[in-house]
Amino acid sequence: MNRLKAICITLVMCAAMSVSAQQTEKWSEVVIQTDGTCQACKDKIEGGVAYEKGVKTVDYDLATAKVKIVYNPEKTSVSNLCTAINKLGYTANSSPATSEKPCDMKEGTKATPSHNHDHNHNHGQH
Repeated sequence: MNRLKAICITLVMCAAMSVSAQQTEKWSEVVIQTDGTCQACKDKIEGGVAYEKGVKTVDYDLATAKVKIVYNPEKTSVSNLCTAINKLGYTANSSPATSEKPCDMKEGTKATPSHNHDHNHNHGQH
């Protein structure tokens, strides 16, 4: 019985320390302007940035072309997040894409959230 009691106490202490460590982690939020134009762009940006170290959540709003990212500033920076977006082929605030933009949607064409959009690109590349 004493052994079971000791195991239970140890588990409770470990759980408490884990919760305490999670509560001390500080999250920041940044909104980055970009130039994705369709659902495939949204998926690529959200999926690519989500795998960056220190990123908790990524939400790209097609209507405003803004990416809202919740991240741990002790593990990454806004500059690193912008670079990650640039590497995916999109602008990030004022920094230009460092690779070819995956979508070749014509300038001035409105993005549509449906899968029946009217621009030509290979969705297999996203």
